[in-house]
Amino acid sequence: MKNINDLVNSQLSSRIKSNDKLSDFVYSLLHLNKEKHKLWVISKQQQLTILTDNPYLATQINYQKDIICKELNRRYLLNLKTSRVKIIPPTGTIEKVREERFIISEKTSEVLKNIAGDIKDETLREQLLKLSNTSLINKND
Repeated sequence: MKNINDLVNSQLSSRIKSNDKLSDFVYSLLHLNKEKHKLWVISKQQQLTILTDNPYLATQINYQKDIICKELNRRYLLNLKTSRVKIIPPTGTIEKVREERFIISEKTSEVLKNIAGDIKDETLREQLLKLSNTSLINKND
């Protein structure tokens, strides 16, 4: 049986750790709260890329990207030449409130039950009864 460390690519895990370290440094450099702002820092081929999902934060970082690049070079000896800021789509999902399709009053529900009693087709009668029993009652009537 293989060791769990053999299944994980060591280069990938070290790269993720280094990117996390760079992101933490940028958070502290810009005095940002990690819980309020999303920020990812990637350095590749002497280029610094800062990703965020907030366009306002991206604009602020864009003005400060040279300072960030210089500080990272000084602190981690990266020899970064260029830097850029990218806006990515937000990670959160919007939850939609599911609403019932029909709102039927008590009177309408009673009428549907009466109509269902007169119908000979069994399937149609069941569906009308189901509609009259499961409908929401409108408070205005």
